[in-house]
Amino acid sequence: MSDLGVRPFGQIEALPYHWPFDGYWSPADSALLLLGFQRGTISALSAAPAFTVALRLLAAARDRGLFVAASRRVALPDGDMVARRRHTMGDVVPAEGSDDWAFPPQLVLPHTALVIDHPGDNAFYKTTLEKALKARGVRNLLIAGLPTEGLVHATQRTANDMGFECLAVSDACQGTSEPRHTAQLRITTFGNGLFGTVATAAAVHAALTKA
Repeated sequence: MSDLGVRPFGQIEALPYHWPFDGYWSPADSALLLLGFQRGTISALSAAPAFTVALRLLAAARDRGLFVAASRRVALPDGDMVARRRHTMGDVVPAEGSDDWAFPPQLVLPHTALVIDHPGDNAFYKTTLEKALKARGVRNLLIAGLPTEGLVHATQRTANDMGFECLAVSDACQGTSEPRHTAQLRITTFGNGLFGTVATAAAVHAALTKA
């Protein structure tokens, strides 16, 4: 393995503790998750600022050799129960191939990236995400996405239960409202990091440059 793959990065100044908890993360055991950055969601939430921050994170992850996974919410062809329930709640899940389902052209993923489609607010549900991450030895996750109180939090909670050390990048996420965004990030840090940690993109970039 190259030196780049094993050289650790600096700890990230996060809340409620510096991340990761054991002080060690590197390209060999860390990944960036980009959740729900689809045309329809970005437009509906007016989330261009968060998307811009996420693109900078993606560039940094690519430069530093982190594995990248990106998820899209999609109405599955078998009429998945989750998508049907979301539809009755007024949350229309986009159909595969539609404009709302697609990633914006600015989101250029590495050729090694994993792209997963899922119907609900959990990127691990009915996907290969957990298997793919663990097969690569990933244990640390940087998470960015839309919306904070939906896809981001549901995925992060599940990842935490699976044993991943998680960090939500606050300004690379956006909620359906600012109060919901703020409240959800506060919930994430309950109980000394019950569901993970939270930090800004600036803190992530600062840690990446300390490698």
